[in-house]
Amino acid sequence: MLDDRNWVKACDAKKVGREDVARWDHSGRSFAIFRTADDQYYATDDICTHEYAHISDGFVEGTTVECPRHAGCFDFRTGEALNPPVCVNLRTFPVKVVDGAVYIDIDER
Repeated sequence: MLDDRNWVKACDAKKVGREDVARWDHSGRSFAIFRTADDQYYATDDICTHEYAHISDGFVEGTTVECPRHAGCFDFRTGEALNPPVCVNLRTFPVKVVDGAVYIDIDER
């Protein structure tokens, strides 16, 4: 059962491979949905904070994603910028998997 957050169905959980990322566009915004080796799901804004590039086109290793444009890395669990040239964290969003579907709370609280 979903709680009172603004949960929006993003995709089937199977769409996101283990240790990979998938792009999801909704209401004019792009989100990156990540899945870890132990089937934990995370979501961030999909646009790099350094320069316009889709994070979902980047390389995922462990819990880190490397931006495809200038190789700056983020911890996608927290959004933390890990190395130059990125210095501003990615925004993260709560994620829930219900009945095989990934839901993201995209509320602007």
